[in-house]
Amino acid sequence: MGLTAAGIGSGLDVESMISQMVALQKQPLKQLQTKASSIDTKISTVGTLKSLMSTLKDSAKKLTNSSAWQLTTAASSNAAVAVKVTGTASPGASEVSVQQLARSQSLASKSFNPGENFDEGVLTISLGGNDTPISVTDGMTLDQLAAAINQKAGKSGVTASVLKDENGQRLVMRSKESGTANAFTVSVDGGNANLAALAYGGAELDPDGKPKTVMANGGVVQLAQNAKTTVNGIEVESSTNEFKQVLPGLSFTVSQVTQASAPTVVSVVSDTEGIKKNLQSFMDAYNALNGKLSDLTKYDAESKTAGAMQGDSTIVSLTSGLRGVLSGSLGGINLSDLGIQMAKGGKLEFGSSASDKAKLESMLQDPAKLAQMFSAEGEEGKPQTQGLAVRMYEFADKMLAFDTGLFDTKTKSLTALKKDNGKAQDRVNDQAALFEQRMRAQYTALDKKMGQYSGLSAYMSQQVSQWSKG
Repeated sequence: MGLTAAGIGSGLDVESMISQMVALQKQPLKQLQTKASSIDTKISTVGTLKSLMSTLKDSAKKLTNSSAWQLTTAASSNAAVAVKVTGTASPGASEVSVQQLARSQSLASKSFNPGENFDEGVLTISLGGNDTPISVTDGMTLDQLAAAINQKAGKSGVTASVLKDENGQRLVMRSKESGTANAFTVSVDGGNANLAALAYGGAELDPDGKPKTVMANGGVVQLAQNAKTTVNGIEVESSTNEFKQVLPGLSFTVSQVTQASAPTVVSVVSDTEGIKKNLQSFMDAYNALNGKLSDLTKYDAESKTAGAMQGDSTIVSLTSGLRGVLSGSLGGINLSDLGIQMAKGGKLEFGSSASDKAKLESMLQDPAKLAQMFSAEGEEGKPQTQGLAVRMYEFADKMLAFDTGLFDTKTKSLTALKKDNGKAQDRVNDQAALFEQRMRAQYTALDKKMGQYSGLSAYMSQQVSQWSKG
């Protein structure tokens, strides 16, 4: 279709007239577009609320576990014994004395002169019932033998290095792990006297029953040994300097021998600050969601603007349900008994009065009561028997349920409204296009008629002019 410009024949500004009439036809679009923007805002808002509810659910989940109320800290009276909490440890004190530290076995050969080497043979390292043969080639040096041993260290459990001093150089073999279970022996087959000097059959004791530190061939051995401690009068050994299963919920690491007359005291106390921190995290998560809900449903009289979800029954119901979870008590104990107050707008905070502070400190000293208040599983169908954190977790879980939960249901509803809004906009645009098409057709026909009339008028004027001349 060629370009047309209505109004040429009639001389009227038809394009402007059509444009204005089409604009009137499209006027409903403004309201629909404003509504669409509002729906987009609400969909985004529901997503934000869902995220905040998820955070609250996670925070509540943490408090449903009774271990959250059994937090403890451990301390040691001597740096020789470092202690840490690894599980559920009961408050109390234990005495630890250190008689011996764990160490790896180390075997240093006799001193070799520079340039000495080995003849072809086999050196076998035996550790824990596992034999690892090392091939020794003719002319191999100490450095080369150390490298060959290290290539099989993963299998043998023994590493090697060359120690050089003013007397020459020694091959040093050392077990990778400490403890008597990692002691090793060395046997040789073939080779020369230098290779034979590396053989070691095991611990050698002197006449007094003490291990020898110097071997007959000039080598030096450091025997493997376990760490030995006495815990509350009971002798305990470990292949490493760390004791993991001796004290329930604790591990301790020894770094030096202590005097028997001055044992180290390891003490365990309730971690009230840790418990308070868990409570604060729960309150922060609740306050973030509650505050957002309040902002979305309030009316600002000063700016005369309403929150994005004001009057929305779904959001009002959510706010009511959320606060309802906190309103219940368990065994006659509620949040105020912890010194936690609900301030204006529903915000939770630790009370600042002396009475509230005393209540909080008292409850922090009774973890069992706190656990019952927050973590009690209760009876099915009887929410009043459930702990506060359990009730909050179940409430949040229901709201967040995939497809059937409040948030997904609300999002689907808003998405449907957005789709209908789009269809309504399409209808307005389609109707405006048809209207424009009809107007252009009518004005085109009018232009054609007006053009014909204009031509006839010109012809008649010409004839009249000719008659007047005659």
